[in-house]
Amino acid sequence: MINWNDILHHAFAGAVLALLFSTAKRTWLYFVIGVVAALLPDVTKVLFEDLVLHSLFVAPFVSVLCAWVLKLYLRNEPFIRLFGAFFAAIVFGHILLDFLDDGNELFYPLIKNDLGYSIISKASPMVWIVAFVAIAVGFALKKIRLLAAVGVSVIILYFGFQLASKVMVTNALMEQYPIPNATVTVFPKGQWPWEASNWSYHIKSVSFLASGDSNATGSKIDQSIFYYTPEVKLQYRVEEWTEKDGYTLIKCRDEINNQIVYFESADGIHWSPVP
Repeated sequence: MINWNDILHHAFAGAVLALLFSTAKRTWLYFVIGVVAALLPDVTKVLFEDLVLHSLFVAPFVSVLCAWVLKLYLRNEPFIRLFGAFFAAIVFGHILLDFLDDGNELFYPLIKNDLGYSIISKASPMVWIVAFVAIAVGFALKKIRLLAAVGVSVIILYFGFQLASKVMVTNALMEQYPIPNATVTVFPKGQWPWEASNWSYHIKSVSFLASGDSNATGSKIDQSIFYYTPEVKLQYRVEEWTEKDGYTLIKCRDEINNQIVYFESADGIHWSPVP
């Protein structure tokens, strides 16, 4: 099934980046270069099932080759502009975007681990809408390079907002769940920055597991599941927390024995069964 949002995501990001290198008489040429170059890594991935063009090692050589071939037909066009357009579209219009949404094998084939720092959702149309508007206004006003720069700046600001938001949410989760040696994973959920739930989270340690959603600032964390796992298995699912004088009473469902059990905890970390 074709993911049109993903195609537009890369195509318009690549186009707005390539247009930064455009010349006044050949703006459409650089628009096409940006679209084609940004989609190229996925074309080879689909056709040949390879990840070579998703690598930072390969991108400069591919950019040089593509610029050289085009230069044979466009002798008056500066090579450095052609190279810059191809390189920006491939690296920043595709490889970096993959790194920021679902991860990418950046150093393939030397390192075949999927690397990523997820701050944007593939389902979000934010990047391509900003790029599309910048390009359309740029062509309409005949100031394409200026509007392309504005579009790229807005996209970078959006990335900065998402990065700051993820840090705030992670810190809020660590305060709410002060679990020693816990692994906190936060990944984007919402398609727009103003949605009520922007992030989903998983928190896991030897004895606890929690999941839920959060808004952009971490001020509203909605817990969906919380398990107490003393034997490293999903056994006690929390159903209710009751604050008492000096401790918390925790109602859980024992999903192995299918019965209700109670625990009490003074610090949230050390749980004791209630007889």
